[in-house]
Amino acid sequence: MSVQSRTLLDIAAEVLVTDPAASLAQVARAAGIGRTTLHKHYATRDDLLYAVAHRALELWEGAVESIPDGPDGGLRALAEAMVPIGPQLEFLWRTPAFDHVVEITDRWKAVEARGLAVLQRAQAHGVLRTAPPWWLLQTFYSLIYVAAECVMNGKLAPADAPDLVLSTFLTGLGTVIA
Repeated sequence: MSVQSRTLLDIAAEVLVTDPAASLAQVARAAGIGRTTLHKHYATRDDLLYAVAHRALELWEGAVESIPDGPDGGLRALAEAMVPIGPQLEFLWRTPAFDHVVEITDRWKAVEARGLAVLQRAQAHGVLRTAPPWWLLQTFYSLIYVAAECVMNGKLAPADAPDLVLSTFLTGLGTVIA
């Protein structure tokens, strides 16, 4: 995601992932606006949190919306689409308060089903071995999460992240123990 395409909500996600207790003043400062301006858009911290959650869902929906089938079932395209929105996904995944918000959980389940469909296509193409659907999702999400963290912390170049996610997802890190 280019600097120009980063919105106030994207910046808020990054700030809140780094410091979940960040104040509205801290979010405003990071976005280069005044606290009063932020309050004009979001009257309360909860209003901002829900807006950031919906932005994350919007980006996630867009990422999985049209993953093409291919020799890998769309697995590479899925990783390439999800790594750049890692901070927004991290915010969503790390905020347990959203677990009880029906509108958010309904959208989450729907987008998760589309992502799972890509992983299951990869299984059907023989790229992934058989595993329970929840294991596929959680393992893939974990790698996206770690890659996004490493990109945010400057440990991993954004362009290298999808390859590292895929190589780890497909082959792991170790060798076979006899």
